[in-house]
Amino acid sequence: MNNVISIVVDGSEQKFFFSSDVHFDSIFCDRKTFFSDLDEAVRQNAKIGIIGDFFDALNGRVDPRRDADLLRQEYKCSNYYDAILDDAVNKLSKYAKHISIITPGNHEKAVLKFANTYLSDRLVNGLNAKGGNILHGGYGGWVKVKMNNKGIRGCANIKYFHGSGGEAPVTRGAIQTNRQAVYLPDADIVINGHSHNAYWIPITRERISDQGKVYFDIQHHLRTPGYMASYGDGSGGWEVERGGVPKPTGGCFVTIKRLGNSDLQCPIEINPLIHNPMTYP
Repeated sequence: MNNVISIVVDGSEQKFFFSSDVHFDSIFCDRKTFFSDLDEAVRQNAKIGIIGDFFDALNGRVDPRRDADLLRQEYKCSNYYDAILDDAVNKLSKYAKHISIITPGNHEKAVLKFANTYLSDRLVNGLNAKGGNILHGGYGGWVKVKMNNKGIRGCANIKYFHGSGGEAPVTRGAIQTNRQAVYLPDADIVINGHSHNAYWIPITRERISDQGKVYFDIQHHLRTPGYMASYGDGSGGWEVERGGVPKPTGGCFVTIKRLGNSDLQCPIEINPLIHNPMTYP
């Protein structure tokens, strides 16, 4: 596990595609949209980051949602965790060289706690055996992007945190951006997942340099919704019966640039990729 991950880029621009909450093995996972978004990330030569809950893993013995009727047919077997892992490695292997980081979420942590197997770590190892060079991050951590263009260096600091707590049905978690802005002053980008909500909130900050120059920058707060469409058509099921609401699906493209001047700040562009949910199963 790596708390601070460094990515060195030679050139003037690097794109990233961040997603979370894929819940890949769930019958409610919109796999078609997920793979379409990964294909777009590859087309744009983006480095891919998956920030927690790639797995759903609902059929664990202590999971209150456990229901054999909600399993994909290929996962109805005694070696359930092995089955979902092997299938994920097989289907993600074509993207292995484009994925830079995979981190655990609360679902992977729950499996580790109750079944003593670390699905996200095993996924990284499986994909690296297929030609990847993927790092396994923590539940929260940092990605330090170092840009080098014509001898001029700059960097961007990305703080990621899978997320915690409830879904915040009124604010959709936007209040958390104010809290995180206070205790994460060094972050240029803050990424959260977990609640399946989506937002991009830019916070403009007034700063002062060591030379006494006043300048402004933007701290970008992102929340990625993932690819779980468990609300279905709204007629029933665990999500509906607990009072859940329909959520969007998708991720977010982040472009970090290194301009050819003496300014050490790297301009950042944010392009959320958000879809209407499909009706599953």
